[in-house]
Amino acid sequence: MAKINKNGRLSGKKGHEVYRDVNGESIVQSMPRVVKQTTNTRIAAHEFGISSNATKIIRQIGSLLFEYMDPYVSGRLNAVMQKCVSQLPEAAGHKNLNQIDPSPFIGFQFNPDAPFEKTLHVFPRCSIQPDGTVEITIDAITPKQNIPFLQRDINPDPGAFLRVALVSIDYAQEAYQILAQEEIMLVKSKMEQPPLPATFDVQWKCLKKLPKEALVFVYFSLHYYQLDWLEHRKMIGEKTMNPAGFLHAFCVNEEMYIKNQATAIGPDHKPLREAEWFYTILLEKKTEIDRIKAKAEKKRKK
Repeated sequence: MAKINKNGRLSGKKGHEVYRDVNGESIVQSMPRVVKQTTNTRIAAHEFGISSNATKIIRQIGSLLFEYMDPYVSGRLNAVMQKCVSQLPEAAGHKNLNQIDPSPFIGFQFNPDAPFEKTLHVFPRCSIQPDGTVEITIDAITPKQNIPFLQRDINPDPGAFLRVALVSIDYAQEAYQILAQEEIMLVKSKMEQPPLPATFDVQWKCLKKLPKEALVFVYFSLHYYQLDWLEHRKMIGEKTMNPAGFLHAFCVNEEMYIKNQATAIGPDHKPLREAEWFYTILLEKKTEIDRIKAKAEKKRKK
């Protein structure tokens, strides 16, 4: 309750108002009103939490592969994931994230300050074969003309490459796996011999053994480097010149899994790394949604 302070003014809470002194002046603030959330509002909040948590591992993997992301990437990824989750027919709390259609992620860019449209003046094409083979092609690329960063006056002349990574994410098993990671050379630095042709076609194909019912993301990024006096790579670049994004994203359905297991045989098709585990709050959120529904149903029957 409010009391009279030594200055003869009210100080403390009185009803829905709070009295206090600030810089010798008495001010009154209204306390925030208690907002009663509906059942649907609470469920929607938990579904947002599911989407937000699901994209965390996507961001973490990206941070291992490229240098720059914008500070709003979390919110932008959440929006895409929410769109994917909302399209699942199951009721809230019973949706399997492994069954989303991840196609809305295709074309997503992690660094809008360096869009591919302004940093790579060619059009890479990516296709997925029925057995899970990933094919990337670029027709007639001339790096010194098609990559603006290489037109700068940099001494010694830098090299450039595209980094491609195939990563599977299994939300049901809470596991991700880097299936493949490769660098597609575009230009060698001045100290490297022999140089690459001035103009050439890029054709990259990769078939790896895929986990069943997982999502596969094709990370794609552009990088630059120079060689130091020991001929070690020193990465260079800047936020406005290093693009990164998803070239493709797909789900390993039953049909693809069967064909993949029949063709991805032998050591060449073994994933680059073993599966690694990550923590999610998906189970806790689903349990809380079920609790909210049960409580609402019990209240309705009274």
